[in-house]
Amino acid sequence: MFAGLLVGGWLLFADRLAKGAFESVGTAIVGAKVEVGRLHLDLSHGKVALTGLVVASPDEPLQNLLEADELTADIGVAPLLEKKVVIDRLAANGLRFGTARQSDGRTAGPSDGIKAQVGEFVQRLDVPILQLAVGKVEVGQLDPNVLFTGREALALVARADSAQTAWNAAAGSLDVQAAGDSGVAMAGRLRNAKPTDIGLLADARRTLSQVRQARDRVEAVDRGVKSGIASLQAGAAELAAVRRRDYAIAHRVLKVPSLDLPSMGSALFGPAAAARFQRALYWSRVAREYMPAGLLPQSAPGAGWVRRAGTSVRFPREHTLPGFLLKNAELSFILDAAAPAARQRRYAGQLVGLTSSPRLYGRPTTLLVEAPAVRVAAALDHVRRVPRDSGTGTAQGAALPGLDLPSLPLHLAPGQGTVTLSFALVGDSLRGRWSVHTDAARWLRDNGAPTGSAGQVLVERVITGVRTLDISARLSGTLDRPSLSVSSNLDRAVGDQLRAVLADEIDAADRQIRARVDSLFETPVELANSRITMLGGDVYTRVGAQRMRLADAQQQLEQRLRQLTGGILR
Repeated sequence: MFAGLLVGGWLLFADRLAKGAFESVGTAIVGAKVEVGRLHLDLSHGKVALTGLVVASPDEPLQNLLEADELTADIGVAPLLEKKVVIDRLAANGLRFGTARQSDGRTAGPSDGIKAQVGEFVQRLDVPILQLAVGKVEVGQLDPNVLFTGREALALVARADSAQTAWNAAAGSLDVQAAGDSGVAMAGRLRNAKPTDIGLLADARRTLSQVRQARDRVEAVDRGVKSGIASLQAGAAELAAVRRRDYAIAHRVLKVPSLDLPSMGSALFGPAAAARFQRALYWSRVAREYMPAGLLPQSAPGAGWVRRAGTSVRFPREHTLPGFLLKNAELSFILDAAAPAARQRRYAGQLVGLTSSPRLYGRPTTLLVEAPAVRVAAALDHVRRVPRDSGTGTAQGAALPGLDLPSLPLHLAPGQGTVTLSFALVGDSLRGRWSVHTDAARWLRDNGAPTGSAGQVLVERVITGVRTLDISARLSGTLDRPSLSVSSNLDRAVGDQLRAVLADEIDAADRQIRARVDSLFETPVELANSRITMLGGDVYTRVGAQRMRLADAQQQLEQRLRQLTGGILR
């Protein structure tokens, strides 16, 4: 009777429970809703079938990350007894990316911390804003706290004072006067010595050794002073570069356009490039969160007790199965899902070694998609202690997604073209590249947008006349200090038009900004330069005198010992 009830309960509720667990875990990992139409377990044959999978985008409110018509998996039954999931083979059919949805699928949960970290990373990219007009520049409103020259100058003063104190202490602790006096006195005693005065020669050698050691200490202090001064002088020279950076920051804060080509490219297409790298970084951080490198312990919220629920920590062991392992997945998908059915093309790919414990599996997770005009390859190497994530993708002749231009009521419809995206994160070091080429660019203006300034009208006229578009963006640096550079074939044309209209106003604003920044930090910069100029001072004099006295004593001793020992000197 009990067995019958158990079997009946399993038949009635197993699929429903598995579906709920799949949706809950998937939503927590992705950071957006994961919904399943139907999930069926057939454990007697080791089969799982899933249809109607919809995964919402964690970035876009009304967009899906992917949809899948059907997923079928061959699952190991024995590992389930250890609460582990091992999928030998997965077939995913009808995958579609970037489809529309009716409601916002983003959720709050464990991924919020990753989203916040990635958001801070994008802010550190410091993408300039495209300004098309120069209003009244209120330099008095410039906040010194957003600039760096004053802080760097005061830090340099503190370094100089600290170094001077340390050098004075080092010079005062040398105590080499006695060694120098002993050396000179011993050289005097050797004037009347004979080669047979064995005891005196031994004393002379000991004195010479002491003089050499004292001279080494003096020269070490001298080298430290010289290298320290050189470093501080380099810091003083660097203040000029810091001030130039503050000029650029002040331009952005006060919304004064920059007409140099690097800034123009970043202002036009920097936000679009940052969005691409942001998505790549987000998924890399998600992978590191749920696929930790090495044999690091993994923590998870503990059981939901009323009091002191705590945290459950799992310590992986070598030579055992991972908690989750997908050995091989065969993927069939459509990239241009929005196109008419007759123009849609199906692609195939393979995913190998997706696991929650890469060190136990022992090999990187790899993804490979190869088809005419399309290639995507990615590797997540979390086997070692330092994780290495990399991926690259190229599509030729594909329908490229559109993008909006910042500060302009223009939307780019690039049509068909070539797009390349590569991204690598090794430890905390970043590198990436995004490029777009199209010969069929179309520019759509927002009909409801008002007519802008004269500069904006000219810029719109230049941009909308361009059919061939080339964009190139490069990412480098680290997570804490990233650098993004963007260029396009529009940069010079747009810059020339803005320069023709705004050059006089920008030059006047630039002079005001430079004068304001210079006046804000005149005192700390002068203080830093004066401290650097006076560095060394008495230390140089004292150390130089001690070095010369010891060198003279050493020379006299060595010369007399060579004479007495027939050139043999130890």
